[in-house]
Amino acid sequence: MKEVRIYIETSLRGPCIKDGWYAAVVECQTSKGTASMGFAGMERETTYYRTTLIAIIKAMKRIRCQCRVVIYTYCTFIKGMFEQGKPAAWRRTEWKKSTGEEVENRELWQQFFDEVRRVGGEKNIEFRFSKHNDYRKIMQEMIAKKRDQAA
Repeated sequence: MKEVRIYIETSLRGPCIKDGWYAAVVECQTSKGTASMGFAGMERETTYYRTTLIAIIKAMKRIRCQCRVVIYTYCTFIKGMFEQGKPAAWRRTEWKKSTGEEVENRELWQQFFDEVRRVGGEKNIEFRFSKHNDYRKIMQEMIAKKRDQAA
């Protein structure tokens, strides 16, 4: 099965609400070698978790086939929620937590879950904790370029 790797970078860290920038690189192997494409974007008055989810969703939308997807991120919350099966459990309980409250960022979790199903299901998704990777500097430059264009 084909493997696609997604690398995520955000400008936000920790709990805060402010304008957040994100970048992602989608990498796969082709018959001609490694192919990659990257993009960057921003959301106003957002959080670290939202920017991470947005970057993951937008990257997954670029995948055109069912495949194994490895997501490299330093967001342990998103990684942990997926590995604990929370999105699937929330979907079964109509996007409510065990306390009865609605899941935060519900619309993003729903989009993420839809993308997971589209690429072949949860068994095809793997998260890896990664603060440093070959694309980190490139993604930081993409964020800086987008930020400069917006200014």
